[in-house]
Amino acid sequence: MSDPTNEIPKDSAPEQAPAPAVEPERPLSVAGDLAGVIVAPGATFQGIVSRSWWYALVPLAILLVFNVVSSSLFMSKVDMGQLVRDQIRQSKFASQMSQAQIDEAAEKAVNRPKWITVVIGAVGFPVVVLIMALVFWLVLLAFGKEITFGRSFQATSWAMLPTLFATVIFLVTLFVKDPNAINVNNPIATNPAAFFEPDAIAKPLYALLSAIDIFKIWIIALMGIGLAAAARCKVSQATIAVASLYGFWVLVKVGLAAIF
Repeated sequence: MSDPTNEIPKDSAPEQAPAPAVEPERPLSVAGDLAGVIVAPGATFQGIVSRSWWYALVPLAILLVFNVVSSSLFMSKVDMGQLVRDQIRQSKFASQMSQAQIDEAAEKAVNRPKWITVVIGAVGFPVVVLIMALVFWLVLLAFGKEITFGRSFQATSWAMLPTLFATVIFLVTLFVKDPNAINVNNPIATNPAAFFEPDAIAKPLYALLSAIDIFKIWIIALMGIGLAAAARCKVSQATIAVASLYGFWVLVKVGLAAIF
């Protein structure tokens, strides 16, 4: 008696489902992503947030270099003593300090190694970005969005790229304008406050006008797009979250300006 298994036609064997196609890994293109964040942020952020968290260090490193260069040039050109005197005179503490105390503070600033100020500014920038990424992450989680801290860090870091253009404008300003005439709190004319002298209008109003800045609005828009890609939510939802947090920060600044 023949074995029935040998009589089963080969063509009648159950067909196996084809293996799912593996999507090829997106090739690393730092230059492409740098340009893409500016000209095509939607598609670019989709690729950026799919990478490992360390990719967020790329724009931070670039911005850090420009920050150090611009700070070093400014420190080498500006009269630190005069800068400190101007800062004190514009504050509400000026009436509580004698001229001798103001001169003493200015002298300390002149004698302080300039590299310390540059390093503090350089370290402060990535710390601020990390804090922002943490806040955005927690807020989006609170609203039920699926987002990791790494993806929030990616979106926040890459959305800061417009700062590069602001820094370039500042560098140009250093060479076409007297550095001692530059308002360090508002060095480039990209907001309404730049058209007023700091002591010509009320400090809270000056702080409010400073917040209506072209580059800050651009960064908010990019953060909305980037965080939407990171959290897989609507761009409008992420943008409202970012704008609301920025509005709260502006209110804090206006309040501090009224106090100090």
